Amino acid sequence: MTLSPALSTLRTPSAPALRCPDCGTRPVLTPTRTQPLPGGTFGLLCCGCATYPLIDDIPVLRRGRIDSQDHLTGRSEVEGPTADELVALLRADRPLDALVALLAFPPPAPLSRPGLRLPFTRGPWPRVALAARRAEVRAMLGGLDRLTAQDWMELAYARSSDRIDDELLPYFLARFGQPRFLATTSLLRCLPDDGRSGPVLDLACGFGHVAHHLATREDPRPVVGVDRNFLQLWVARRYVAPTQTFVCADRVDALPFADDAFAAAVCSDAFHYFDAQQGCLDELRRVAIDDTVLLDRLGNVRLAPTDGPVERDPAGYVALLHGAPWRLTCEDELLEGYRAGYGPQLASPRHPSELDGAKWLMLVTSRDERVLADHGAFTALPHAAGVPTLNPVFDVTRHDDDVELAFTFPSTWYAFENAAMLRYTSAGERLNATTFAAVAAGHPTDRTPELLRRCVLLGMPERYRRAPGIAGTTVVRGLLRGLRRR
Repeated sequence: MTLSPALSTLRTPSAPALRCPDCGTRPVLTPTRTQPLPGGTFGLLCCGCATYPLIDDIPVLRRGRIDSQDHLTGRSEVEGPTADELVALLRADRPLDALVALLAFPPPAPLSRPGLRLPFTRGPWPRVALAARRAEVRAMLGGLDRLTAQDWMELAYARSSDRIDDELLPYFLARFGQPRFLATTSLLRCLPDDGRSGPVLDLACGFGHVAHHLATREDPRPVVGVDRNFLQLWVARRYVAPTQTFVCADRVDALPFADDAFAAAVCSDAFHYFDAQQGCLDELRRVAIDDTVLLDRLGNVRLAPTDGPVERDPAGYVALLHGAPWRLTCEDELLEGYRAGYGPQLASPRHPSELDGAKWLMLVTSRDERVLADHGAFTALPHAAGVPTLNPVFDVTRHDDDVELAFTFPSTWYAFENAAMLRYTSAGERLNATTFAAVAAGHPTDRTPELLRRCVLLGMPERYRRAPGIAGTTVVRGLLRGLRRR
């Protein structure tokens, strides 16, 4: 019995990094006899106290029900299988059924009016609809390499449970050009420049946008992404950052890794939602060499809108460090520096009260003096890392001889949250048909540098979104396709 390739990367020079969050022992893998997907391992991970599923190279270190949970509140949006049910499927050599159980979100009820939709919320319909969705997911897995991350995001957020917030699709799909992402890529320049000291931990990694950036920038870094939502991790592992490693776990105050397993730990746009903030920060410092932790985009409770009941003010976040070295900055300052072409300026300490007027804070702590320094000019645009791809916020209108691209916010809430995009994103462009065809295919043209500067093009994973003009599948077409396949 040996560790899978994904788990084998989680090692320090002295001991395996991955460990059970409860008993602390190293899990040992027993692969299933059937391995249904190319390039992925399924099996059982046994430690001193439990047996966990390994699903397509993703350890699922969770107990109880593996629900899909709202990323703000933790509320269950889609009821998932239990860990014991997944273990039973793997023991029965049904690994694909285990994966389908985690990916097949039930479709929405056909009608929206309460009285008319009642027959579709009880009786045989929910079972029939879920069976059809599972058949659809099986059909999608049969064409894994022909799909994109966008197809799976739409399945989850545009064609599934009524309990899922429909704002999540643009929030995740149109991520790479958002102000928060540009500020994040700037902050990541703080990472120690000695990549040999280990991978970077990305806690609450979602769909792996940070992991993709770190894999494709000029000085690439290996990443281990951790999140509680399996579907997001699986899309990250297969489409967004396929060279990186991902772990499904939900204990932010008991991370399943050995001491000093990582060169640094990052938590982006999530820490201020955690109830166990002190325990989480202590754990992030424990697993990172020199206690190097980057807390990115912390909500400041002094300013509206609040993102939850456990936001703190700047001094409150600093207090969690109990005297460890730290620096504070904010998204607005990082974005201003980004537009001027340089990274975060962290050499000079500041009093927390200087950031009382900033909504989105960044807190950096480390015993490595290279981290708490002024970081200089960019040698390349950070948002260009990856394949140059058309920004999803642009609508495409084809004319006889050219193509018109028009900046359009996907929703009112997206516009509110990302209004700063108007300061650096082009309002619109016209490209001749030949140039647009090359741009749409990800090929370089003489206009590519200009379009990257104006955020018309963004560096994205190779299979992140469909080519412009290719429509996605509707709820009905997807279910019918699945039933035919079944």
